[in-house]
Amino acid sequence: MTRIKRLLLAVAIPSVIMGTMVGGALSAPALADTGARPLTLTSIQLQFTSFACLNDSCSLAHVTVDGKGTSNLSTGAGSFHADLTVDFSPGGTCNIVDESVTFTFDNGMIFTHSHHEDCATTGLRIDTTFQVTGGTEAFQGATGSGREFSAAGAPKGAPTPVIYVGTISF
Repeated sequence: MTRIKRLLLAVAIPSVIMGTMVGGALSAPALADTGARPLTLTSIQLQFTSFACLNDSCSLAHVTVDGKGTSNLSTGAGSFHADLTVDFSPGGTCNIVDESVTFTFDNGMIFTHSHHEDCATTGLRIDTTFQVTGGTEAFQGATGSGREFSAAGAPKGAPTPVIYVGTISF
């Protein structure tokens, strides 16, 4: 009996709790009101679309990234665009990123911002907070915040999805 209890506490109960949280986030309707609701944004199939050095040593750069975007608040896929200022001065596999992001969907845009230091080790390369800084149409006046995550590595150097999980009000 003790072994079953430990198994339930270690595996089954956390799995049910996480499933409930993710299910709730994925099923939130896109209705305009003033209450906070779960927010899940995912950027996939990312492509670096520009790179420009901002100083002579190129230790500081402006980078743009485009891809597909998904959200629990939109019924269809959309697009993702990021404007990044990247500081390579930490060296090695680390950099400091200031990012402004636009997720565009049929029912409007959601704008986010984050600032983080990333290191390509194991596990998560990005693990930071983000802020919802605005929106258009159905997301007009959006505010909110949450956590931004991305894995450290992908097969053959392919970009990994970036996932934003938090709350939004509009």
